[in-house]
Amino acid sequence: MEVSHYTSQCVIAICHFCEHHGPNVIFHTRLGAESESPANKLSSSSTSISCGACNPFGNEHPGFTSKEPTSGKCTISSNRYTSEIVKNKLQQACFRSLSSEVSPSKEGPIFFSDSGIEIHVISHTFFLKDSSARGFQRWFSVIALTSESTVLLKMWNTLVPEMKDIIEDLQQMAAEIYKREEEQCSHRMLRSNFHIANVGAARSLQDISGNPAILLKLHIQFSRLVLLANCSQHLVKPKVTESVTSARESSIAALVRICQEIGPHFKTFAKHILKGGCTSISSDELFFKESCFSALQYLVPVQTTKSFIISQHTLQTTSQPCLLISNRGRKITCILNSCEESDKASCIVTRLENILLAEDVTPSFIHKQITNIREQLLFAAKKMQELKNVDQHKVLQFFQSFGYDTGDLDILHHWSLYC
Repeated sequence: MEVSHYTSQCVIAICHFCEHHGPNVIFHTRLGAESESPANKLSSSSTSISCGACNPFGNEHPGFTSKEPTSGKCTISSNRYTSEIVKNKLQQACFRSLSSEVSPSKEGPIFFSDSGIEIHVISHTFFLKDSSARGFQRWFSVIALTSESTVLLKMWNTLVPEMKDIIEDLQQMAAEIYKREEEQCSHRMLRSNFHIANVGAARSLQDISGNPAILLKLHIQFSRLVLLANCSQHLVKPKVTESVTSARESSIAALVRICQEIGPHFKTFAKHILKGGCTSISSDELFFKESCFSALQYLVPVQTTKSFIISQHTLQTTSQPCLLISNRGRKITCILNSCEESDKASCIVTRLENILLAEDVTPSFIHKQITNIREQLLFAAKKMQELKNVDQHKVLQFFQSFGYDTGDLDILHHWSLYC
């Protein structure tokens, strides 16, 4: 891909301010040729910083590639650059987004240009909670960069709401990790008592968010923004125009398809997901990954909806029990790789099976029923937490009086960890 063509595209990046290295681009997402991979045609300007905060990929990680099925467009996310020109433009945009070009409220979107190096940027700055950072928070920005201002100005009302959704998602994850860490050991109290200005080395985005798959999740989200900005509007519809009902029905439909594919192994599948088992989604279609991710969120505790899936771009063998979900054409393939089969009866699994494998029921009905099951399960999990020091036989008797069975206890125990 020629440099001039590359820089005329809209590129999406996430940046942060490192207390050791200053403003830095963590990684960027762009359109790529179908035959291109993240590791192809890279200049010597690849990131070589060992700092986990500036380089969460690590020096050997090639990045991620996805293919949009309708248009055939490929997107690539990497912390490496195709040329010094691209590197300089992104770094300059990063520097300005975290220094001079900031909204009066510190957080929020802003548009700026630099005619000297021909860049036009939408920058949305924000903070993430981090118990190890100075001031207990770190400064980040999501930027959209192109050499043509018209593209960004026309896309402002589409890109900015999408950026805001991504940022709020990150902030919620970081806030949950911060709260959990403060409850275990108050860093704020430690610094106050011992007059420590800063504690710990800069942490990666995976550690701050508590999600080991956050880079891939951001790749999927950034790929959407890149396609929105670079492709025709009829190929990728802005999320802001979708109704909540339509999105729910789409997620429910995906969940039903997965359950139908599992078929006779539904009980093993449901138990694996409900207990927080490892799940891998393998597909070149980023929208398939998104729909599966949204669908399986119905079967996990609220606080873990952003991190229960360990997604992989390509299907790989794994030694640990893992549910592998992939698609070939219109068919979903699900493989239960060494997932534990339980012979203990579970009323939770039975109820889900009756709902998700029932015939001639509407998505709205299924959504309502699953929502009820989730609420009851969360309530029971909180009770499990209160009874953690009680004799297990008495705990079983207690829950059996409410209609639960022996196979539900380990599910309730897992959910109780997040209540």
